[in-house]
Amino acid sequence: MVRQTNKVAYSCAFRGRHAAVMAVLLCACPVLAQRSPVDAADQLTPALLSPMRVIDPPALYLAQRQAQPFLEERKALMEAVIAAGDRQPDLARALTDLAEFFFAHAMAPEGLSVLGHVGGTEVPPAHELRAGAFELALGLIDPRDRPLTERARALLEPVHAGWADQPLFLALSHLRDADCAGAGPLLTDAVMRLARFPKPVQERVLPGFLECAIETEQWRLARDLAGAFDSYPALKDSPAYHFLLGRVAEMGDEPLAAFDSYVQAQDGSDLWAHRARRALVDLSLRHEAVSTEEAVTMLSLETELWRGDRYGGETLDDLASLQAISGDPVSAIESYGRLIQRQADSPLADVAQQKARALIDDLYQSGASAEVPLGRFMGWHERIAPYFRFTVGFALSSERFADRFLAAGATTVAAREYATIHDYLTAAQDLGIAEAEPGQLDRLSVKEAEALLAGGQIETLGALLAQPVTPADPDLARRYALVSARYLEETGQTGELLKDEGGEVPVQILRLRAQAQFERADWPAALAAYGALRDRLGDALPLPDAIRYLLAAHRNGDSAKTAELAQEFPSLTELPGWGDIARGLTIAAPELLPLREDTARARIENAQEMLDSLPDVDKLN
Repeated sequence: MVRQTNKVAYSCAFRGRHAAVMAVLLCACPVLAQRSPVDAADQLTPALLSPMRVIDPPALYLAQRQAQPFLEERKALMEAVIAAGDRQPDLARALTDLAEFFFAHAMAPEGLSVLGHVGGTEVPPAHELRAGAFELALGLIDPRDRPLTERARALLEPVHAGWADQPLFLALSHLRDADCAGAGPLLTDAVMRLARFPKPVQERVLPGFLECAIETEQWRLARDLAGAFDSYPALKDSPAYHFLLGRVAEMGDEPLAAFDSYVQAQDGSDLWAHRARRALVDLSLRHEAVSTEEAVTMLSLETELWRGDRYGGETLDDLASLQAISGDPVSAIESYGRLIQRQADSPLADVAQQKARALIDDLYQSGASAEVPLGRFMGWHERIAPYFRFTVGFALSSERFADRFLAAGATTVAAREYATIHDYLTAAQDLGIAEAEPGQLDRLSVKEAEALLAGGQIETLGALLAQPVTPADPDLARRYALVSARYLEETGQTGELLKDEGGEVPVQILRLRAQAQFERADWPAALAAYGALRDRLGDALPLPDAIRYLLAAHRNGDSAKTAELAQEFPSLTELPGWGDIARGLTIAAPELLPLREDTARARIENAQEMLDSLPDVDKLN
């Protein structure tokens, strides 16, 4: 490992101590604080009037830290924290000393937890800067990959370019962001500074430095770093070491040597072993040593062996791509779904959402056609739905699924799916996850009601209609009103059905109201209702309604209307015998008038018997 000269070390030491002293002088000078504004102004000099110089944190390590028994050192440091009590400067110093102890052992979560209690107006700037420096150092080696605090991130800004430790931490920051190109120019200075840091920290970051040196082809530095691995038992002959040897072999176009190195690295349980297994799959595919199906099997296993970070997400993304290539879009969508679940709010998840959306659209479009059996379509849907229920795009695809089953007569499946989509979209809106399209929830409710009615699930339909909707779309409003009317008809609530709430009533409801009046034997009301229906439909009046219209006129005692209708109805039907009925009711009515009352009544009753002998009018609708 390259070491700094004594001159550099002394320079760093002076800079660190000078920074700490200046911080105290600038912020805690009692003499200037007690002077009046006039007296203080008298003391101003051109030097004091110049812009205040940014103060850098102290250099964290000027020499190798002396190792002490772990438990004894921790006990002493914790006792110092307790002894500091509420005295903020003393407490800040004691907590930062404890954080430094955790950093020296590469225990990032513990150290960050301690530093979270350092800060506030009572803490001197020098202590604040030192705490921020260790917060940055701990954050950059934290395996949880959490965002840096603002106090730590600020120390990476150019204003702190004079800080001796900044090149090291800048390089680590770039590597943390997978930006080797940004870290490459800093590597030499970073390695020089790292030589003074505790060995557990060196052990943690050396593999990343070596990988970046290889990627940027800094071969002299890479050789020195690889040689340094022998000084660390955990790195010597480790998966990291063999994986990186494999990378060098691949870059040198030696696939067999690379394969051997990856095989030696794959049996470990750390990230480097995972990357070696991934590299084996990629290398084998490039050289056609395995089929796509075999690669899918290997990556499927790897997604369960390694998860939780971006490498696990990238494995799922590659697996989904291979599954799509191999003609298995359902499995690819499932893999994207798992990626979205495991890497929520990450760039990988955003891209996976878009890729899955395209595959889902194509899949459900084919499923909605008659070419795909219902059972297969349902199987696809059951595998995919758990991952995408809370997205508006998938809700639209699911609606197509329900539409297909409704069209096929599977009303129970369709109604259940419409209800499920509605519930998930409502929950997504309540949680702020997604926003339904305008009218989407109303449309789902209307479709669910129609499916329940078609399936004869009247009781369930009643529960749904008990929470009424008011669709803004006129067509949806008409369909909802019709379902409501049919429900009232089915449940015998004719009184409710006959209520006129104003506005234009759909034809279907007019017909239901007329039929309800007919069944109640309210002949004047039935005659008026069928008259309104006839005005709306004209010659398109269905045969069952025409027959009831005629009967209503007859039973209401309106002989003239009966004769008029009997003359018009032959144009509505080709039923055998209808002509005889019409003639029996209309034979030269003017010439025969005035008929004897019993003769006229006999003709009408005869027509009634013939009408009653026709097929069930409800079945003709």
